[in-house]
Formats: sequence, structure tokens, C-alpha cells
Amino acid sequence: MEIWLDEDWLKLFYSILVDIYRNTDYPITVGYNESIISVCVERPLTDVYNLIPFPHFLHRVAVLMETIASFHPFADGNKRVALLATFYLLYWNGYDLAIPMDADQFTIEIAQGNKSLDDVLSWLMRHSKRGVLSIARNLFCGFIMRLGDNPGAIKIANLSAPLLVPLHPLGFFGAKIHRSKKTDIQNDLVGQET
Repeated sequence: MEIWLDEDWLKLFYSILVDIYRNTDYPITVGYNESIISVCVERPLTDVYNLIPFPHFLHRVAVLMETIASFHPFADGNKRVALLATFYLLYWNGYDLAIPMDADQFTIEIAQGNKSLDDVLSWLMRHSKRGVLSIARNLFCGFIMRLGDNPGAIKIANLSAPLLVPLHPLGFFGAKIHRSKKTDIQNDLVGQET
């Protein structure tokens, strides 16, 4: 079962990133455009008279990542939202994305128009993999979704939250913040020596 993101998920990822960057030297400016968020969610699922231009799941994820990074639905943090949304969309659909430390540079190149959709797809294929456990996780996520909003499903989802929404991809952003601070301190020290 394919699990897709909706507008609320993108806004949630955005608010999480706003909180992460709030007390840093690089806070995220708050604001978004509802219409563009809808376009970002719907573009990968395009169906023109039963012609599906993005037939494979990874292709749709690449379109989502490229669309968020390029269309700028948020006032700030679009590339970070694109990366986080990509991680969780892959995660819930049975893929494990190993976020490389240069992922931020890659998303910058997408936003600048220096990466084609094929480049994004190739990058996803290089950095994600499927395995027995990730496929089982996808089946479990699909099972939870089919249960709907009944109290039992909500209880199972709450108990399974660490499995369904792991926090380790947020560590990528924490590491980037830490490196930025370290670089700023080193630059300040070099500036004082001259």
C-alpha cells in the first residue's frame, strides 16, 4: 500500500524545523502559501486522462522533493522541508534513506535549477534501499492507516510512534547546526588573529 503525504504533514515538518532552528543563528522565517503546498502534494500524483507521467513510487518522491525545493511553498526552510518530507515518505513506504552529509548542498542545487528530475531520482536510488524490515514497516504503516481514526488504531499508533516517526533524521539538522556554530567560532578566531 502506497502511503502519501498531505498538506498537513508538510506543515508539520515545517513547524518541527522552525522549532529546531528557533534559537540558532539561522532561524527559519515563518509563513507559507496554502495553494503552493497543495501543488507540491498533488504534482507528483498527476494523472492526465489516465496517463501517469510519474509511474514509479521513487519517481513520485523525486518530483515531490524537487517541487518543494523549487516552488518555495514556505517563507524559508523549503529545502530542509523537502529533505525531511522525502525521508519520511520513503520511510513509510518501505525504503530507508541514508541522508548523506552533503544532502543540504544537493537540495540547494535542486532549488537553483542545477539538478534535473532524473538527477534527483538517481540520488534517491543511490541513497535509499529496501529490505525485509523496511518492507514489513510499510505493511505495518498501511495496516495502521486502514484502521482509520478509531480509538484502537490511535492507541496502536501512539504505542508505535517511535517506529512510525523516528527522530534520527532530525539529527542531520542538529549536526548541521553544530557544524555551522563550530565554523563560525573558527572563523571568528582566525579573524581575531589577523
